[in-house]
Amino acid sequence: MFKRDPEKSAQKAASREEKQQVRTGAAEKRQADKDELKDWRKLHPAEKTMNTAAMMRLWPSSKFGVTGQGPVLGGQAEFVNAGAHKAWTATRLAGGVATGGVSALAGRKNKGAAVINVTFGNGAAQTYNVKPDSTTLRAANQYVNAFNVLASQLADETSSASSPEAVQPQPQSVADELGKLKALVDQGVLTQDEFDQQKARLLGT
Repeated sequence: MFKRDPEKSAQKAASREEKQQVRTGAAEKRQADKDELKDWRKLHPAEKTMNTAAMMRLWPSSKFGVTGQGPVLGGQAEFVNAGAHKAWTATRLAGGVATGGVSALAGRKNKGAAVINVTFGNGAAQTYNVKPDSTTLRAANQYVNAFNVLASQLADETSSASSPEAVQPQPQSVADELGKLKALVDQGVLTQDEFDQQKARLLGT
C-alpha cells in the first residue's frame, strides 16, 4: 500500500498555511486602506462630491487628494459656459413629400459650448469639453466648485502643518521684572510697600 511521505505532506501543509496567511494579510490591508480612505473623506467631503460629479465622465477623480493627472493641492479649476444648451431644430426635406417640402424632421442640436479648465498642483493643465445637456452642466459646475474647495482645504492643512509653533514667550529676568515694578512705583500705580513685597517674592527672600 502506498504511503505518503510525511516530510512532503508537512511541506505542503506549511505552503498552504503560508498562502492562507498571505491572502489574509492582503485582505486585511485592503480593508485597512478602505477604512483609511473612508475616514479621510469624512474630513474632506469635497472629494466625494467631486468624484460623484465626475462619475461616468472624463473628468479626473481623486483619491487622498491626488488625481491621475496630478494633485489637487496647489491646483485650480474653472468652469466656462458659453451659453451651452440643447435646442430643438427642424430640417427641411427636399420636397415632393406629403408635407409639400415643409419642415418634417425635428431633433435636438447642441448650441454654444462649455469646458472645464483644470490646472493641477504639479503644473499640468487640461481642458475637458462638457456636454451641453442640463444634467452634465450642473455636474460640471459642482465638480469645479468641489475641486476648488478641496484644494483650499488641503492648502490650509498644509500651511497649518508646516507653520512653526507659536513662539513661546521667553521668561523675563528678575532685573526686567524689577525695572517694570519700579516704573509702576514712579507712576504711582504701586506703593513702596507693594514694590518691596514683589521684590522679595522675585528675589526669594
